[in-house]
Parts: sequence; structure tokens; C-alpha cells
Amino acid sequence: MAVVQISRIQIRRGQDSGSGVPQLASGEFGWAVNTQDLYIGNGSVAEGAPAVGNTKILTQYDDIFALADSYVYREADAFLLTGGTVDSPTRRSLQARLDDRVSVRSFGLTGQTSQIATTLLQAAIDQLYLNDALKGTVRSRVVLHLEPGEYIIDGPIYIPPYTTLVGAGSDKTIIRTLTANVDMFTTVNGDSVVGTPANDASTTTLTQPTNIRLEGITLATTVPNKALVLKNCKDSVFKDVKMTGPWVSGNAEAITDVAIEMSSISGVVETKNNVFDSCTVNGFSYAIMSEWDIHNNVWNNCNFYNLAYGYAFGTQLISLDISDSSGKQTGPYNNRWTNCRFDDINKNAAWIKYGKGNTSANNFYTKVGTSGGPEQDATHAVMRFDTPGNVSNDDYFTRTSILSYTPGYWPTKPYVPEIQGTVTAVFSELHVLNTITRSASTTRFRLPGEEDIASQQFDIEYILTSRNYSAVRSGTVTLTVNGMDKTVTVSDAYDYIGVTAYEDAIQFSATVSDVGADAVLETINVLLESNMPNDDLTQLEFKIRNRKTIIDAIGE
Repeated sequence: MAVVQISRIQIRRGQDSGSGVPQLASGEFGWAVNTQDLYIGNGSVAEGAPAVGNTKILTQYDDIFALADSYVYREADAFLLTGGTVDSPTRRSLQARLDDRVSVRSFGLTGQTSQIATTLLQAAIDQLYLNDALKGTVRSRVVLHLEPGEYIIDGPIYIPPYTTLVGAGSDKTIIRTLTANVDMFTTVNGDSVVGTPANDASTTTLTQPTNIRLEGITLATTVPNKALVLKNCKDSVFKDVKMTGPWVSGNAEAITDVAIEMSSISGVVETKNNVFDSCTVNGFSYAIMSEWDIHNNVWNNCNFYNLAYGYAFGTQLISLDISDSSGKQTGPYNNRWTNCRFDDINKNAAWIKYGKGNTSANNFYTKVGTSGGPEQDATHAVMRFDTPGNVSNDDYFTRTSILSYTPGYWPTKPYVPEIQGTVTAVFSELHVLNTITRSASTTRFRLPGEEDIASQQFDIEYILTSRNYSAVRSGTVTLTVNGMDKTVTVSDAYDYIGVTAYEDAIQFSATVSDVGADAVLETINVLLESNMPNDDLTQLEFKIRNRKTIIDAIGE
């Protein structure tokens, strides 16, 4: 027969009046029923207790963050002072320490594709940067961390001034939309409140989006959309932001399929002084598009590939609006992209219809303007400048070696220029031709003649060095092309050292030809004639500078 015994053990209990429970005996429990706090008596010092009193025992009703008030930075390091002395370090609660870093997970985002993140992500941004208690103060300018994961959005995310979003890195933190007609990230002004993005019409220089930072994220769209819409945005940084879209070579381009769209509300409130560092754009009709007077924006160490166009400045404008408040008086100006790579761009890596002072410097262009084909089948210029005043400095074009001095392409492949239109350009590549032997005047390399009515000057900085004889000549050959009748003149200013008889032994000349058989003289042939001894081999090294103007180019 089973015996069941139920015993009841009781401990001292009562209410905490605010001064704690009475002194408990050694090992005795005391329960404060009103505060639900549990204590045990320490015992006497004679028994070995460090002090007479009661010790509080943690229960499910205790706030561990409030009790853990003992976080000290590197507490075990006796040589590091966080307070006035080693014995008085700065102590903080665990709650305060954890609040130093803000994660989207604290707002309910999981980073799992089963969750639609639009509302929660917007709520996190609004609460941190638009909350009435802190809005506009330095304390509101925290960093919101997006943990690794894939965040699915079905509507735009609005970014107010001072927003800082930092992911784990591109292709680690991914924000993706499957929905059409979504501007994924859009800047809004400082008049925005929680839940209500402000109208652009109310934007002033005091409220415009500023000091925004996006870093370490991927903005991905599976349907044509705009990834990043910067309205009136200034002084902001975008680093390691990757934008991917569905565009592939052969698709028609659309002005609604843009990675970065930049606009301004007026000639006073402008998008300017923004920096893009180590960003990537892949799979859009346009990488960067603007019809406005945006200026002083910089792209550095960025990658652009699989696009219809790279930069498109003022390409949708019929004409400029010279009124002071229009924001479209000049088109984009004084923008710069450096140390970037452009690959597989169907048409132009940069097309500037309106805008001046824009600079491409130290960039690498490969398979650009080929409509998806190989370099020798180029159909468009790598860059197109319709307005005077834009510059290319030390850019590298893989097209040059293929169309310039690969003889197999000379009879049938016209030289479509690296840069079309009015430009000042210094090409970075050092060209080397190693086998200039004794010969009559012979084509050694080609230059683009431009199909339009372009007058241009090529300065060919060269050095000729004989391998077998004492003869070194360095100088500049200048080719001047008359854009009206496509005639060309050649002048050669040089210094020479060596045997006097060989000083003028090599001569430059040039002709203009119609390689495309379309009655357009579009290719310049540079010829060399050598009267060196029969056994001579002379090496030619050269770099090219080009100044070009289109007679009917868009001017002031």
C-alpha cells in the first residue's frame, strides 16, 4: 500500500515597507509578499559571514538588468583607469551597456525571408531618428545595425537626416524587394515625423537630408525598380553598398530602372557633396541618373557592370531652365569618379548631355559600348560628352589596343572613339611598338576620327630608341584634324641625341579614311617611314592626349 505524505514548509513572510525585511536568522528565508522579493539571512560574523544582514535571492520577478550594475570596462586591467582611481572605476548597468549597440532585431526584425520587413524596418528608423523626445539632437544620431540576413520589403523605406544604417557587409545583409514600382530607399527631409515622410516641397537647406550613412548592405530587386533615390541629399556617405537588378544585355532600357537617382528641389536645395566608396552596381538600365544641378559628388573604387548606361547626366532634358530657382540651370557639374571599373556596359559608361566640370580619372573601361559584343565590334563611344568642359584623366580603355594597333581589324573595323564629343583627355596607357624596321611610309597605329563634325588635336608624346644604333629621339607629334573636311596636319617637335645622320630618319604622317564604307571619314591612320639602316630595329613608346570640340555641341 502506497503512503503519500504531503508536508508544508513555511518561511517568514510579510510586506516590505520600503526599508527591507527584518534581520533574518542564519539561513532563514524571508518573503516580501507585496514586492515579491526573496531574502536569506547571512548569519553572524562568528559563523564566518562577511557581514550581518540579509542577501537578496534572484527570482523570476527581478529585473536582472537593474541589478547588474557592475559592468566595468576591462576591470581586470589594473593599468587602465576608467574612473578617478583604480578603486573607483566607472560602473554601468548591463542594460546601459547593451543599449550602446542598436540592432534591428530589437525592433522585431529576423532577417528571414518569411518575414515582410517593411513596417518593422521603417518603425526602427522612425523611432531612432524621428522620435519627438530626441529628434534633431546629437543623442538621436545612433548607428542602427542590420544583422546578417535577407530582409524582404514590399514598399519604400524612407531615410531622414542623420540616419546611419550599417549592415554586416554587402551580400551579407541583403534588403530585397520582389515588388514592382518600389523606390527601395528614398531620402526625406527633417520635417518628417514618425509614420509620415515629409513632402519635398517643404524642404529647405535646414531640413534637407544630410549626414546619412549607409554601409555594408545589398539593395536587391528582382524586377525593374530604383534602388536608391537621393532627393536633396547632401554630405552623406555610402560605403560597400551593392545594388543589383534584373537587367541583362539585350533588354530595352527604362528610366524607371535606375540604381541611384539623384534630384534636387531647387537651385538652392541641392544634392551635393556625397561620397560613394567601394560600391557596386549590377543589372540596371542606368547606374546613376540625374537631370538636376547636382554637384561635388564623388565615386571612388566602385564597380559598374552589366548595365545599359553608367552615368546619365541631363539625358532626359530637352533644354536647361535658367531661372534661379529651377535647379536645372546647368545639369550635373563638378562630379568625379575615380579608380572605378566599368565592365559589360552596352552603350556609354558616361553620357553627359548637360553638365560641365565632371571628371573621369584613373578608371578602367572594358567591353563598354559594344552592345554586348566583343571590343572590335564597338557600336558606341565609351563616354559621350555633349557639353564642353568635361574631362578624362589617365583612364584606361581596353578598346584602344584592339582598334588602334591590331592590324587584323584595320580593313573592316572603324575606330569608334573612346570619347565622343567635346573633351580634354589624357589617356593612361603607355603603348609600345617593338618592330619599326626600314620601310616606306606604313600605318603603325590608328586614332578615332569621330563621325560627327569634330575638330580635334592629338598630342602623341613619344620616344624612339634604336636597338642597334646610337639614336634616341623624344618629343611630341601633334595631329590637328579639321572637322569640316577631315583633313589632318602633322607637326613634330623633338629632342635628339645620337648619330647626326639618323636624327630625321623616322618620319610621322597621317591620313583619314572611311573604314565603315558609309561615306564618313571616321578613322585616322598614323604612318611611320623609316630610313634607318636595313638591320635596324627601333622601338616606339608613346602616350596620347586628345582635345576635341564638336562644332554644334551644346554650349552655354
